[in-house]
This record gives sequence, C-alpha cells and structure tokens, in this order.
Amino acid sequence: MNANEMILSIPSDFKFLGAVDAAVQDLAREFAFPADHVNDVSTALIEACSNAIEHGNKFAKDKRVRVSLSFNGGSLTARVTDQGGGFDYESLLAGSGPADPMSERGRGLMIMQAFTDEIGFSYDETSGLSVTLTKAGAGDEDDAAAG
Repeated sequence: MNANEMILSIPSDFKFLGAVDAAVQDLAREFAFPADHVNDVSTALIEACSNAIEHGNKFAKDKRVRVSLSFNGGSLTARVTDQGGGFDYESLLAGSGPADPMSERGRGLMIMQAFTDEIGFSYDETSGLSVTLTKAGAGDEDDAAAG
C-alpha cells in the first residue's frame, strides 16, 4: 500500500454504496482531483461495486467487497475486488453490449468504460475477481494528447 492509497471493505449490501461514493469524493478533494473527473470515476466505481455485490458475491452476508483508491501522478485508480467465482470477462470485453440497448440490465461494463480512461479485469482463486478503473487528472490528459 502506498501513502496515497485508501482501502475500504464493505459488506455485500447496496446500502453501503453511499459510503464508497463519499470516500472517493472526499479523498479526491484532498488530492485536488478535478470535480468532473471525480464524478465520472465515482459513477464507474459505484457500478463496479454494485456488480461485485450482486453478481460476484451474490449478496452473501459472509462475503465482502474490497475497494482500494489510490492517487498516483495525477491519476485516480480504483480497484474493486469481490469474493465470487469470477466470470468470462474476456468475452464480455469483446462483446458489443447488451442485446437490448434499452434494457436496464447488462450495461455496467459500458458505463464503466464510458466514465474511465482505462478498465482492466483480473481473477485470482484466492482473492477473487478484481476490476481496476483508472481516470487521468486534467494534467494527464493534456500530456497524453501531446504525446
């Protein structure tokens, strides 16, 4: 863990999503992260946590969702890890989205991709499925456009 990292462990219950949102909002403010970027990553983070609670942990009272937030070089990285059995995220990433675009279900990955600059998945039998979301700060985007 680095000095600019915070780790939360929440129960598999949607009522704790507000605490995750408050944590990312407060921490981002401390690191002077642009407000519109904070709202973007917060939206993606809440979606990732919702998926971890519902699909990963299946609302199991004995399972938790681990959230780590870190600031590094002007970027905010959030990692959400559940204690579930994982899923075929490579097929999901290769897909085009939900079969019915008007459906309220199946759009989580599209939301996470739309509000972050980078998304990644990894699975470990011991620690579970992790989704990593990265959002660059204003200075990072300028650097990327120039490079």
